[in-house]
Amino acid sequence: MSTKALRRTIRLALMTAVLRVMGDPLVATLLHAQDDRGKSAVSDAPTEKHFEFEVVSIRLHKPGTPFAPRQLSPDGYRSSMSASDMINMAYSPLTLRYSSSSRIKNAPPWIRDMYDINARISEKDMAVWQQAQLYGGMFKDDRLERSALRAVLEEHFKLVVQVTPIEVPYLDLVVDKHGAKLTDTVPGAFKPVVGKTSKVGDGFVIQDNGERKFVGVSMKDLAIWLTIFTNDLPVQDKTGLTGRYDFTLPWYGDQRDSDSEFSDPLSRMPLKSIGLLLKKGRGQAFTFDIKHIERPDEN
Repeated sequence: MSTKALRRTIRLALMTAVLRVMGDPLVATLLHAQDDRGKSAVSDAPTEKHFEFEVVSIRLHKPGTPFAPRQLSPDGYRSSMSASDMINMAYSPLTLRYSSSSRIKNAPPWIRDMYDINARISEKDMAVWQQAQLYGGMFKDDRLERSALRAVLEEHFKLVVQVTPIEVPYLDLVVDKHGAKLTDTVPGAFKPVVGKTSKVGDGFVIQDNGERKFVGVSMKDLAIWLTIFTNDLPVQDKTGLTGRYDFTLPWYGDQRDSDSEFSDPLSRMPLKSIGLLLKKGRGQAFTFDIKHIERPDEN
């Protein structure tokens, strides 16, 4: 698997977890934390959940060997990632779906070299670590992971970074002029189908027979899920709808919808059928300005 493909795999695997961290106070910290010169002082900013791995092994990835997929265990953490991936994941709760929108400045050439990370959780932290996990390879609350990665970067990479919010192109999910065609969800009315069901936030989607049936999905959930299909262009919910809904979208395989505004896989799954549209907009990302970073000593 290429480095680019690995990054995309990590992003997609983590997509569901983003919903649990959008209210993270670290966002406010990034926007308001100032040093004496009026610049963001993120490396010293407090977080709601300070968490560190007890033991961390970092080794430069050997060319030709398989990348380690991101693995969570009851007492450990394992992943192959670059320093740039770690920075994106550690310092922005938005990054899981917006990593391509953020910018890293003043980085050394080796910032994208891949490292194998193998970490152990202390006995006193195991309970909270396990509670934060949703199921294999995913978090329902990934603030622990981000806090631990910040500690790895600061201790082993000697990272000092300035984080500045920026605006970048987004897609806005909106209701069209005829109104949304959604049904308020009825808990338990639809059951997951083994082998054909995927999580979408607190709801799920069943993909079968040329359609995708969404159950108990909010518009915020849907916007995050749609980012998978927009070539990393972030989607944000601007519908004003606050409930959880059931709805079905056709899925046309490789067929193109001539009315689609965007040349991407969404043209195979027309949102207009449920009264929604995507419009060009603007939204938040971050610039990571590296003040200091060192290659870690292998251990």
